[in-house]
Formats: sequence, structure tokens, C-alpha cells
Amino acid sequence: MNQPPGKPPRRKRYAGTHPRRFHERYKELDPARYPEQAAKVRAQGRTPAGAHVPIMLAEILASLAPRSGEVVLDCTLGHGGHAEALARAAAPGGRVIGIDLDAEEQARTVQRLAQLGLAVSAHHTNFAGLGNVLKAEGLAGVDCLLADLGVSSMQLDRPERGFGFKHDGPLDMRMDRSRGKTAAELLAGADAQTIAGWLRDYGDEPRADAIADAVVRARPEGTRELAEIVLRAHGLDPRRFRKTNARAKHPAARVFQALRMVVNREAENLDALLRALPYVLNPGGRAAILTFHSGEETRVRRALEAAQAAGLLAHTDLAGLAPSRAEVHDNPRARSARLFTATRSAAM
Repeated sequence: MNQPPGKPPRRKRYAGTHPRRFHERYKELDPARYPEQAAKVRAQGRTPAGAHVPIMLAEILASLAPRSGEVVLDCTLGHGGHAEALARAAAPGGRVIGIDLDAEEQARTVQRLAQLGLAVSAHHTNFAGLGNVLKAEGLAGVDCLLADLGVSSMQLDRPERGFGFKHDGPLDMRMDRSRGKTAAELLAGADAQTIAGWLRDYGDEPRADAIADAVVRARPEGTRELAEIVLRAHGLDPRRFRKTNARAKHPAARVFQALRMVVNREAENLDALLRALPYVLNPGGRAAILTFHSGEETRVRRALEAAQAAGLLAHTDLAGLAPSRAEVHDNPRARSARLFTATRSAAM
């Protein structure tokens, strides 16, 4: 039927409650216009497409306790959920400095926060170079520091980024798509022993050898192909596999996590951040680090313990606070999070 003259074309019908393609989920991608759809998805224990729910927000605000006029460094700006709350807490007179390696998501976040009128500046770089960021801002140190080591839901959901396997896409996984090798390129040039080591070290993958052998034979270039390799290595049929519920962990999650960490050199960059941490905090400054993997937990715990023993930090929480059961129910992506906190000594 022809559209009447002068009227905009009708929007395509929403493809049921679970549209297959990411870009078909326009109701989830526009929560301001369709808040009831976003609420419905959240009630099912899922994250709306293109959205990100800041993890352990209340606990982070309580541990950092930013005061009016203080400067906060968000080492992983992402969608800006944490930064938004921290900027409001530091007002009036305070501000947030954001760092993110993902220029694509950073541009969206900067625009969103600017529309809210919040004092947030952003730098496109890795947090390993946070010293250069502070120098550019004319600062010797900050009062609060946050590092959320997880990947954002926007990155996981967008098929073209290659971080997730809900939708098929190129096996990319680079936070900064302007440089470096993709996950497919790394897998194409690595032997089975190297790949298995990655999966064990960064993913705690119990079938690392079997998956690595299969990857070397297939040299996958797409996310779905890799996910199917993992399922077969676990003795599962990709054509019939279904998660038991929305909160269950997919067998491929550990493999994708490990490859993302290798592609973006996350372990090496985390070590650089942890070495600099005591020296970029002002006296009495507070730090909070969100980890999502046992390897990250070990690195953070050892670094904080060593800094406290050296008298650089006055207090550290080395146990790692877990999210509440209610938060995990509402946001399953929070289930593996652990929050570590530290306070710099009053004098050094």
C-alpha cells in the first residue's frame, strides 16, 4: 500500500519479543521512547540491546565517596553510567576525567553526558597511559579512581565488533579498531599450544586443548563459527543447544573473554595501571577496581597487598566484594564481578 503524501514512512513492525537481528530491536535501542520494552527485557533477566547497566554502582559510590570539588578518574569510561553518578556526587566544583580505548563508544558517551550538563572530560587512550592523561589535564593526582575491567554491553551486543556470539559477526574484538590485529588474525597465526595457553590463562577454560586443536583446523573468521567450535568441544550440538535460562553462562563465554584479553593486551595494561595506582592518588585518595576473572583478581590482590606492605596504601580490601543476589538476578552480566578497594596513605 502506498504511503499517503506528506506522511513519514511507517516504521517496520517490531519483530516479536525476541527479534533475531540486533538492529531490528529498535524499541530496546531507543529506551527513552519505549521505556516499557526496556523494563520488560530487564524483568526477564536480560540487558536491553545497546544498553549497559553499571555494575555495583551503589557499592562503588559508597567506597569512593566523592565529595564536592573532588576530581575523579574513570579509567574505563564505557557508556558512562559510573561516570554520570560520580560526576553528580562530585558536584558542585568537582569533575570526572574519563579514559577509554574505544573511540566509537566514547563519542556516544561524551555526547550523552554533555546533554546532561555534567563535568566530564574524555581521553581516547589506554589506562596504562593514565600518567599522560593527568599531565594533559594539569594534575599531579586525583581524589578517586575507578577501573571497571569488564567489556560494556554495547560492545558485546554490536555484531560488527565481534565481542559476543548472540549475533554472527566478524571475529574482531579490538577495543580500538584503528590499530592492532583482530582475533581472527591472531588465531590464524598461532599454533594450538599458544591458543590453549591463552584459553587457560585468561579464560580458565577446561577444554582448552580440544578447542585449540579445533581452532587450528578451522581457523574461524566469524563469531558464530568460533562459538560452534566451542560447543562441539564440550560435546554439545550447536543446532540444538539452548541455554537453560537467561542467567546461565554460555560455554563459549570463557573463550571469547580470553581472546578479547589477548587482542587488547588487557593483562599487561592492567599491570601498568596497578603499578601507577598509588602514585596517581592524592593523599587519602580512594580507588575501586571491578574484576571479572580469576586472573584479574589475582593481579589486583597481589598489587594492592604489595603496595600496602610498602606503606603506599593505608587500607585495602583484598577479599573482593561480590554483587548482591538481587543485582545478579536483574543483570546476569554482573555475576562474576568482584570489587576491590584501596585508600592511599595520608603522607608518602
